[in-house]
Amino acid sequence: MQEIKTDIIIIGGGLTGLLTAYALSLLQLRVLLIDAGAIFSNSNKKDFRTTAIAEGSKLFFEELGIWKHIYKHSEKIKIIKVFDRKISRRIKFNNPKNVGNLGYVVKNSKLKNELIKQLKLNKKVKILQQTPLEGIETTYDNIIVYSGYKKIFAKLLISADGKNSFVRKIIGTPTFQKKYEHSAFVANFSHKKNHNNIAHEIFLKSGPLALLPMKTNNDTYNTSLIWSNSSNFSNNLLKTNTLLRKQILEEKIFNYTGEIINFFDTKVFNLSAHINSKFYDKRLVYVGDSAHSLHPIAGQGWNLGVRDVKNLFKTISKAQKNGLDLGTEFVCKCYHNLAHHDAYTLYQVTDKLNSIFLHEGVVTNYIRKRGFFFINKTKKIKNQITNYAMGI
Repeated sequence: MQEIKTDIIIIGGGLTGLLTAYALSLLQLRVLLIDAGAIFSNSNKKDFRTTAIAEGSKLFFEELGIWKHIYKHSEKIKIIKVFDRKISRRIKFNNPKNVGNLGYVVKNSKLKNELIKQLKLNKKVKILQQTPLEGIETTYDNIIVYSGYKKIFAKLLISADGKNSFVRKIIGTPTFQKKYEHSAFVANFSHKKNHNNIAHEIFLKSGPLALLPMKTNNDTYNTSLIWSNSSNFSNNLLKTNTLLRKQILEEKIFNYTGEIINFFDTKVFNLSAHINSKFYDKRLVYVGDSAHSLHPIAGQGWNLGVRDVKNLFKTISKAQKNGLDLGTEFVCKCYHNLAHHDAYTLYQVTDKLNSIFLHEGVVTNYIRKRGFFFINKTKKIKNQITNYAMGI
């Protein structure tokens, strides 16, 4: 059996795992990233999903020196308009500081390829693709990962292997889970009306519909749509012919995008949310979707994962300066204390927001109507909401 020694093992080669590897390598730590799939394959190009990067996440990327590589693929979000059922009931969010933007929209494939490109240049990082995790053992001094004929020793294991984390199943970390009856219909499309770097969130009776401005190509305006609806409706919309789908969507979004010219990609994702009871175990921490997943109503899932990486970077940097073993319970728990409350709060907020905006009733509608009016007219509250959404 081949024995390998490193400082840190990361399980999972998705966006969060790659970002974690890049960040920790800047601390001059030996990082070994393991993924069961083929990370370097051309399948990355088939991932048409987009990520809304908040201003706070962008500032962290600048700190890491990676933003200059990502920026060229991004489209700015300068304004966010939120509507409850109809255009007359709305809130308009601007950046209160007039520095930076509310966020940036980037294709997942572009983001992933830039991270891989930078990791390939870093001698501190080694990537083992098509290397399935088979077992985990913890000793007093190390955590050991088994895969095929490989036995890998490290001080700390980072689980970044997604919502259905195999690491979490092996360790047995309890989770709180919520399964929604809705699915997300996702589409990228070109349209005639200029999006003017405005993102829209429209709370319909069927569920929230979000429009995110994408980078302009070939003199057409592009947008990414995420519509939470009943699973039956979402799957039927996916299967229907292009002309009928165009008519159904234009009925909801024509005022914001104008006529739809062409669909690039369409897909349906089942919606669920979860949060681990804790973000650590013996010589182990969870980051990103292996630690938590949210309803997409606020578009904060990826940014919450970035904050995990930022908190872990801060924790390990401090431990390293103080000469501590990076995998001790003290260090792992310090990370948990920084990350868990934030995630739990957002898990609850997104779940409750979804319930409030789906509910139909005289009292609920009146409260939403008055709430929208009050927030839109109260600059201080609106700025607080904006800063939170920006991750500042």
